[in-house]
Amino acid sequence: MEEKSEIFSQRLVKAVLWNIALQTLLAIVLVFIIQIDLLHPLLWITSTLNDVLSWKMGLNVMLLGLVSFFQAYIYGSYYTKPAPKRFTRFSMFLSIFSLQNIIFSILYALNGYFTMSLYSSLAKSNFSELKKECEKYDGQCLAEQSLFLQFGGMWMGLYYFLNVYIFGTAVLTFPHIYQDKFQQIKMATSHVLSQGFRNSMIPVAYYSVFYYLWGSKPRNVVADVYSLYLEDEPLDSIFNLIGSGIWIGLWFYTSLFFVSVYTMRTVFNIVLTEPMKFPIESSTTMTLNNALSQKTQFTGYLGALDLKIMSMTDPIRRSHIFTLSQPGGHPRNWTNLLEKCLSILNNFSKELDIINGDTPQVESEHSFPKSMLNVTPPSGLYPGTLRNMANSPYLLELKDHTKNKTENTFTDALKEDFNNFINKLCQKPGFNYFFGELTDTRLKFVLIQAQPVMWTCEGLANITAASLKEDKYGVVQNDLPVVINALVNLKQNLDKLTKPGLVPRKHILNDVLAMKIKSALLSSVKRSLYKIVLTFSKYFHEIPLDSDIQMAIQPFLSCKEP
Repeated sequence: MEEKSEIFSQRLVKAVLWNIALQTLLAIVLVFIIQIDLLHPLLWITSTLNDVLSWKMGLNVMLLGLVSFFQAYIYGSYYTKPAPKRFTRFSMFLSIFSLQNIIFSILYALNGYFTMSLYSSLAKSNFSELKKECEKYDGQCLAEQSLFLQFGGMWMGLYYFLNVYIFGTAVLTFPHIYQDKFQQIKMATSHVLSQGFRNSMIPVAYYSVFYYLWGSKPRNVVADVYSLYLEDEPLDSIFNLIGSGIWIGLWFYTSLFFVSVYTMRTVFNIVLTEPMKFPIESSTTMTLNNALSQKTQFTGYLGALDLKIMSMTDPIRRSHIFTLSQPGGHPRNWTNLLEKCLSILNNFSKELDIINGDTPQVESEHSFPKSMLNVTPPSGLYPGTLRNMANSPYLLELKDHTKNKTENTFTDALKEDFNNFINKLCQKPGFNYFFGELTDTRLKFVLIQAQPVMWTCEGLANITAASLKEDKYGVVQNDLPVVINALVNLKQNLDKLTKPGLVPRKHILNDVLAMKIKSALLSSVKRSLYKIVLTFSKYFHEIPLDSDIQMAIQPFLSCKEP
C-alpha cells in the first residue's frame, strides 16, 4: 500500500523542482532587464547569456535549490502532522523556540542572504562583495553598502518567517475549482508581483531604523574579523544612509526576494493541493476510506476533496459504493465510507459542542450524537417507493454502554483534585495572563481544520442524493436517518456560535480567517441538507426520524431556511 508519506514526498519534490525552475527564470528575466541596451541588441543578448551561463549564476542557483529542499522538508511537517494545540500565552511562547522553528528561521535567513547575493551580483553592482581596494590606505577596505545589503537579506528572510509562521497562520488554500498548473501560475503572477513590491516597504523601514541604531556593531565585528579598514562615511547616520541611496537598492532586492518566496509558496500550494483520485477498493494503493481515516492534515484533506469531486462527477466510482460484496451481499464499501464520514462530522460536532457548553466531555471516538440514539423505528412496513428505514443496523444496534461505569478509584480522585487546584491557580491574575486560555483560540483552532468537514458534508449529501436513482439495492437509503441526524446536529452546533449569549465570551471570534471559515462551513452544511431534503421530499413520511430532527428539517422542506 502506498504510504501517506510517499504521496506527500512525491508532491513536495515536484514543488521544489517547479520552484527552482521559476526562480531561475526570474533571475534570467532580471539579468535581461538590467542589461537592456536597445542601441546594441547583439551585445545585449551576448552579455545576458554570459551572465546566465557564468559560474556565479550556477553556484547561487545551486545554493538556492539546496535551501529550497531543506525548506521543503521542514515545510512538510506543517501539513503531515496534526496541528498543535496552543491556547495560552505560555504554550505559544514555548512553541516559538521549537527545533523546527529554529531550523526554519536559519534556512529563511540563508535564503534571504543567497537571494540578495545572487541579485546584486547579476546586477553587476559594486556592492556584491564585502572587500574593495582602499583609495586612501594600502590594503583592502570594507564595502559597507555590501554589508548593509547582505545583512538586509538575512533580516528579510527572518521577517518573512516571523510574519507568516509565527505571527500568522500557515494553511494550504485549496481552490474551489482546480485548474491547470500553468493557468494557476499565470493568474497568480500579477498578484505575486504587486504583493512583493508593496509588502517590502515596511521591513525595509524597520531594517533601516535598526541599522541606524545598532549598525556600528556588526560593521566593527566584520571589519575586525577580515582586518579591513573603513574609509567611507558610516551608514549608521540618517544623512549618510539617505544620501547613499543604498536603501533604494535594498527595497528593490527585498521586493525581488518577496516575489521569490511568494512564488515558492504559490508553487507549493498549487502542486500540493492538486486533487488525487483514490480507488474505492484496492489492495495495492491507498483507498478513499484509508485516506479519510488519516489523522494527518494533508492526506485527510486530499481524501475529503476526492470524496466531494467523486460524488459530483464520477458515476463509475459511485456505482462501486452502491454494490454488495460477493459472496455475502453486504454493503461493505458504503458501510466503511459512511463510518469514516460520520466519524469526521461527529468528532467535529463534539468539538463545537464542548465549545458551546464550555465544559469538557469525554466520549469514545466513534460514538454517535445523542439525537441519533432517539430514533424510533416504525412498527410496520411502508408501501412507498423508498426502502423501509427500520432495518438500519445503526438504528437497531446502538446501545448505551455508559450505564455500568466503574466507580472512581483513589488515583482518579487525586487527579481530579490536582486538576481543580491547577484550574484555580490559573484563575489568579498573574497566572491567568500566562496560563489562561486566550480569547477565541480554541474555536479558531477547530475552525481552521474545518475544510475537510465541508467537503465531507457535501460529498455525503451528493452520494445520498444520487442513490435515489443509482442505488438499486437501497444500501444508502437504509442509512438515510443517520446521515440526516449527523448533518442536523452539526448545523445546530454551528447555529449556537452565531447567537449572542450562548457562546462564552472567550470563544467569540476576532479572527477574519476563522470567521470566513465559519460562514463557509455553515453554508456547506445547509447546502447538504437542502440537497438531501429536496431530493427525498416525497418520501420523508417514510423516514424514521426523531421529533426534534423532524422539526429542524421543516424549514428545509418549505425552503425557508436562510
